[in-house]
Amino acid sequence: MGKHQAGTRTLGAPLRGLVLLLAAGLVAGAGWYVLNDRDGGVEDGADCPTTLHVITASSFANVVSAAGRTLRAGEDCILIDTTSADGRPAAGQLSQAAADVWIPDDAAWAALAPPGFLVPAGNETAEQRETSAGQTLATSPIVMVTDRATAEKIKTAGNGWLALANLLDTKTSGVRMVVRDPALSGDGLIAAGAVGEAVWLDRGMDASSLVLNTALAVTRTVNHDLAATPNEAGEVGLVPEYALLPTINLATPGRAYLTGADHTAIMRYTWLPSAAAARDPKRAAALKRLLAAFSTTEARRAVDAAGLRGPGQARPPFDGASALPEPIAEPFGVLAPHHVQHVFATWDPEDRRGNLLIIVDIAGAPGSSSPPAGARQQPIDVLKAGCRVVGDLMPVGSRLGLWEISPGPSGYRKLLPTDRLDDTSRAAFTRSVSSLNTHKAGPGLLDTIVAGYQSVRDDWHDDMFNQVFVLTDDADKDSANAHAVEEMVRKLSALEDPKRPVTLSVMVLGKKDAAQRLKAALQQPLGAYVDDALSADDVQAAFLHVVAGGLHE
Repeated sequence: MGKHQAGTRTLGAPLRGLVLLLAAGLVAGAGWYVLNDRDGGVEDGADCPTTLHVITASSFANVVSAAGRTLRAGEDCILIDTTSADGRPAAGQLSQAAADVWIPDDAAWAALAPPGFLVPAGNETAEQRETSAGQTLATSPIVMVTDRATAEKIKTAGNGWLALANLLDTKTSGVRMVVRDPALSGDGLIAAGAVGEAVWLDRGMDASSLVLNTALAVTRTVNHDLAATPNEAGEVGLVPEYALLPTINLATPGRAYLTGADHTAIMRYTWLPSAAAARDPKRAAALKRLLAAFSTTEARRAVDAAGLRGPGQARPPFDGASALPEPIAEPFGVLAPHHVQHVFATWDPEDRRGNLLIIVDIAGAPGSSSPPAGARQQPIDVLKAGCRVVGDLMPVGSRLGLWEISPGPSGYRKLLPTDRLDDTSRAAFTRSVSSLNTHKAGPGLLDTIVAGYQSVRDDWHDDMFNQVFVLTDDADKDSANAHAVEEMVRKLSALEDPKRPVTLSVMVLGKKDAAQRLKAALQQPLGAYVDDALSADDVQAAFLHVVAGGLHE
């Protein structure tokens, strides 16, 4: 199709109108569409000496067009060539479109940009200050939309995002979630991320992984252009304010709206200039003018019309807007890259693709190990259950291996050498898990960690996570042997290869002191994750999080 130099271009079908927000809850969805910005004619900017290529979220495209119109006049005019794209597809367009600036619907998407493409937004550098990288141009809070009875359940449980997460984690609550696909829109990513983040802040990373996995089973994911509005009693739709405002007067009677008393989930439309544009004096100067244009009256009106909030601004004026509560709680922080991956891997099996070696070290000597708190099973049975979860969740094409500590010259045996996962190897893994057994307490753990790390490094794959996951009860008290631990760290450091990074995670069952010793030794020099598991849920959650791309601080 032809290229529209003024306004917005697309790789998909044309949008048939700019206001198609129906009572059913239609909103601009993932993908691309054309906004023919012809106020005064495309020719107005045809001879401009500078063209800026902008990629922006579909819900912000009209704002970019409005800002761009203010730059068309004069000999030093600037032509704004805009591509509208959402979610992960937008990140994939950055290099292809040679974007000078990306304005996604949340700052968290920056983690998906090609390495080095953007000016780093989180660093206090001269380049960051000069380009204003990371500046928020507009926001939109996420609203919980539900029926009145379900709203009362949420209020009674704590009236916030943690309350919603806990209800979703309770099979008997009857509460279900509706959310847009987190990979395809900011409202989906930030909404799902808020549920996980509330638990992460309250009970930690592994608990968050477990709750999101449980919540997915009672979630309806909207994959197309419909907003995540509830259809039945008990459903809680997570919808951005901008999508609710245009149709708030047409909302279903009996609807209730909550924003959370503990935190506010909020989308942040963020200015992310490319590093290449920042290095080019001509384009850098043009970017400064475009950024300033978002403060013009025309651009501010476009922000209001889009249902968005300007920086520090109140809700835009829409009829019936008073039905929505004003957010009062502190906002969640921007989702960190690992937290984003945590959400993606919960929703999409392909994001669980990994090259994983599991090493199990459980002694069977009397008194050496007891069931974790609240567990009826022995530790080895808890680990078997966790291993089976991993085998079920990892997609075909992953790589999976299983070793266990065992008396003998090597100190371990390969129950299943690491191999590509398919139906046959998955069945073999399940059989190998069943053969896991306890062993007499003895040495072998530290040398096996080194051997396992080297094995994964030598079998490194650039299209998946590469990691070693160790589960031990430290019955032989290897962690207390300072000299042996120091030697292990020395060997691991020698094996490190920046071009073939391997994540090392160690989970110690029921022994906090042992976990602390190993953490002190491994975390700083190797970036390893070490923690203790005090309950069966801790173990299960750790396995789930490993599948999501590895354990991290």
